[in-house]
Amino acid sequence: MLIKLRRRFVAISMSIICAVLVFFYVFASTVLFVTMTMDMQSVLMKFSSSSDIDMLPQIGEGDVDDSLFALHSGNVCVVDVKELGKIAILDFSRANMDEAILSEAVTKVLKTGNDFGHINELNLFFSKTDISYGSRIAFADSTQYFEYLKVILVDGTILIVLASLFLWCIMRFLATMCLKPVEKAWEQQKNFIADASHELKTPLTVILTNSGILKSHKDDVINDRIQWVDSTYEEATHMKELVDKLLLLAKTENMSKKNMFTDVDLSELSMQLALQYEPVAFEQGVMLYTDIDKNIRLNGDSVALNQIIHILLDNAIKYAGNEGEVTLSLKKRHSYSLKRNTGYIYLSTRNTGEPIPEEDIPHLFERFYRSDKARTSGSGYGLGLSICKNLASLHNADISVSSDKENGTVFTVKFRMQ
Repeated sequence: MLIKLRRRFVAISMSIICAVLVFFYVFASTVLFVTMTMDMQSVLMKFSSSSDIDMLPQIGEGDVDDSLFALHSGNVCVVDVKELGKIAILDFSRANMDEAILSEAVTKVLKTGNDFGHINELNLFFSKTDISYGSRIAFADSTQYFEYLKVILVDGTILIVLASLFLWCIMRFLATMCLKPVEKAWEQQKNFIADASHELKTPLTVILTNSGILKSHKDDVINDRIQWVDSTYEEATHMKELVDKLLLLAKTENMSKKNMFTDVDLSELSMQLALQYEPVAFEQGVMLYTDIDKNIRLNGDSVALNQIIHILLDNAIKYAGNEGEVTLSLKKRHSYSLKRNTGYIYLSTRNTGEPIPEEDIPHLFERFYRSDKARTSGSGYGLGLSICKNLASLHNADISVSSDKENGTVFTVKFRMQ
């Protein structure tokens, strides 16, 4: 699909670019042809309008630009045509034409009745001016004129082809670069669907199996099959938790930054959640400590901030290990600036326990990612940190993680003070 999209993008772009190039090429060629023809007409008129043979323009003496194609190689001839139809050659020395060709050329000029034009059969331009006893006609060989025009057209065509190939390479490169985010999002969506299907498959299989067992023992008392009922209820509860987290993840990806932003006492909120998690930590044999500065306030969504702290504390306690320790910290760091209240607010959790493998750290915030790679064991679905990252981004905050045996695992959310 993405390959077809890239090809279509390149094809449409190149069609537009080629159409523009061809238009300007035709336009430039037309302007060049008209300009050269008008120059030829201007030169020949100087010859044909001279009243006396001694006053004819001299090539190379400033009267006529000898770089013009009309005068190249001196192929210019001026003749007088008297009323009786006789031809008087005034300047035959400049022309490599015999009188027979000139006679034929004059005959064709007189038949056309035009003052300027081109005789295709003889490759001659002409300019005719009426004089007292007849007409004066100047002829110029057009062979080199059209050869030069042909060279320009051929070179222009080659240039257009080369430019099109070059632009095609550029457009293909740009299309590849532009579609990389789309390709990444597409791949993430495929992985997300596969992971969600995998997570839902296990509880659905258990529920269907338990339902089949209960259905095959219709006459049994429910107390005799209570284990299957409990198992079904447990798996249905897990499915509900997963669906709720999926809905929350979708919600966080579409939330507006200024939806419900208010002034939040982050210190009080952090302390409240720490108190709520003390029983949970105690049950798991984990000591929960706090290092929270007072009166730290932030303009944000209180529900989203609550969820961030909840996810970080839940993960920290879960992986602190038996007789482990968890510390919830909230600090404010000012920066030197002329503005007031500038600096950062750091919300972090630190827990003991096994450190996270270094190769897994870049993937921790991906949906459904768990460092143990166990999809069917343990609690959690690998969605919490992804939700946490989206909620942090909602507040223009950065979230980072470090993990080693000496310092434990530390998750830090860095908020910018406003």
